[in-house]
Amino acid sequence: MLASDEDGGTLEALKFSLASDIVELVVLTTDEVFLQTLREAAGGARRLWHVLSADKVSDLLVAGEVGIVVLDAQALHEAARVFVEQIKRQFPDLVVVAAGNRDDEISLASLISAGLVYRFIHKPMSPARARLFADAAIKKYEAQRRRAAETPQRRRAPLSRIWLIGGTIGALALAAGFAWVVNRSGSEEETALPRADEVGKPAARESALFVRAAAALAANKLTEPAGDNALELYLGLQARNPADPNARAGLAEVHERLLARAENALLEERLDEAAAAIETARKSGVESSHIAFLTAQLAKSRAQIKTAVQARAQAQTQPQAQTQPQAQTQPQAQQQPHAHSEPRAEEDHITPLLNLAAQRIAEGHLLEPDSDSARFYVQEALRADPQNDAALETKHALASRLLEDVRSAIDRREFARAAALIDGANGIAVPANIESAQGLLAGTRRQADVDAWGQLLKNANERLLQDRLIEPANDNAKYFYLTLKQLDPGNAALNSILQDLGTRLAAKARRALILGQPEAAKSWLDEAGAIGFTSAEVSSAQRDLDAALAKQNFMTNLVPANQLTLLKSVQPVYPSKAEGKKTEDWVDVEFTVSEAGKVKDVAVRAASVPGIFEDAAVKAVSQWRYQLMLRDAKPVPVRTQLRISFTLS
Repeated sequence: MLASDEDGGTLEALKFSLASDIVELVVLTTDEVFLQTLREAAGGARRLWHVLSADKVSDLLVAGEVGIVVLDAQALHEAARVFVEQIKRQFPDLVVVAAGNRDDEISLASLISAGLVYRFIHKPMSPARARLFADAAIKKYEAQRRRAAETPQRRRAPLSRIWLIGGTIGALALAAGFAWVVNRSGSEEETALPRADEVGKPAARESALFVRAAAALAANKLTEPAGDNALELYLGLQARNPADPNARAGLAEVHERLLARAENALLEERLDEAAAAIETARKSGVESSHIAFLTAQLAKSRAQIKTAVQARAQAQTQPQAQTQPQAQTQPQAQQQPHAHSEPRAEEDHITPLLNLAAQRIAEGHLLEPDSDSARFYVQEALRADPQNDAALETKHALASRLLEDVRSAIDRREFARAAALIDGANGIAVPANIESAQGLLAGTRRQADVDAWGQLLKNANERLLQDRLIEPANDNAKYFYLTLKQLDPGNAALNSILQDLGTRLAAKARRALILGQPEAAKSWLDEAGAIGFTSAEVSSAQRDLDAALAKQNFMTNLVPANQLTLLKSVQPVYPSKAEGKKTEDWVDVEFTVSEAGKVKDVAVRAASVPGIFEDAAVKAVSQWRYQLMLRDAKPVPVRTQLRISFTLS
């Protein structure tokens, strides 16, 4: 449910809703896409209030004591930090979730570490991650509400506090009027995760492993204790189903929290702790350019410390060098430029390669062309100096981009491209991440096959109900049945479709026989045979069809009358009416000579004067007798035709 900030009854409606169990969220943003994603994540059981300015947030907080606030830092500009500190000071139990880019996260890093900001959302985000953040915030809010119910209620904020908030909001609005925001073009875009209805099974959410993983994540037990931490549990969940969206979303959250931990450690120059957090984040299998960025910062910090240590060591040894005789120091002075010239030349050789690699990464030329790709230049740089820090960092950046592209290709169902990217990542990305990508590809492929087979089954059943058995081409029950049989021959539903389709085809054949359409009946029975259907009805229809076709063949293959030996003939009686008018005529008759030589099944085919001589001709010919026609020494019936002439002498 979405409430507008322009609704005149907003405050009263909010006061009323607080009496219910519906969770209230207030979202301050001007980003429609971000709002829509949160709206989908919140669901119908959670009321979401959208406001466009900080003063509206203040009104809702004062009026309704809302429990959860989502603040888009880009809507507050530089005032975000001050605003968060102020509302948390006035409402310490408020759950604040901030959103924005990397710069916004860095600006709020101290508030995140201090717990004033419960979570930070990187924009843009997928619905799966939005649900994860929303659920976590709601759980925290509900836990605080339960604790509050067990303790005496706090008094409402005094009037002076309300005026203080209003003054602060006014100042923030004035500051925001002069604010400007510079968005870094290189900020990381979060890879969209598949919806739960695209891959995986809903039962995973109810599994005990998922419950344990979610509980560990909620308790912020990211990597400890062993066997009961979020990273291990989500990795176990992913191992069972590589395409499970819950596992991917959980690992992504663990990944982000570890990187946030690494950032804090870097800011405080706790480099070993930062390195451990970055390395653990890599094990989550969620490669990103943020890892490469932090690794580069770590290498830079270590290099600075190393340089400082070397400078101090050199300063300590300098007085000793000055006490040596000039004759001894001079050779060292002459050797010093030579000692540094070779690494400098090597560094100058590597830097252009890495610049080209970075350019190719930005252009998306990761693997092609072979001799002008990011992979080529990274490998050349590492061949020159395998331990070069900058080259290793570029390698990590390339690995991150390759694996991100793998996941994007998998999400788009471009499996061939995903496989090619995984092959290209060999030797660049760490083996564990390659194995994870391969597992994700295999799992998604399997799920895609299952989805495709399910759609074929659905289409086949729909076409049966529509009586579209064999037409139109490539969109009929037979087509979908045979396609499913080829792709998934062990599908349990195949026999049911076969019986239904075969029975319908046999019924079509029987109806065609009744209507005297043997060719149509033959076509329907051929279709039944093409799908491998057999039944008693098909066998019966086939026998009747054979008889009908034999009769049709007999009736059309006429034996010339002059090849038959007439044993007895009867002259036709001249019709008196025709005789009185002196009318003459001829009649063409067709008839069968039976195995006994008798004439039967006489039919008139033509007459020169219709309606006068036909009956006389039929009565006369019906009394004729012929010599038996033998075939293989056995008498057989034959069909013949002749013309009976009626003339006056």
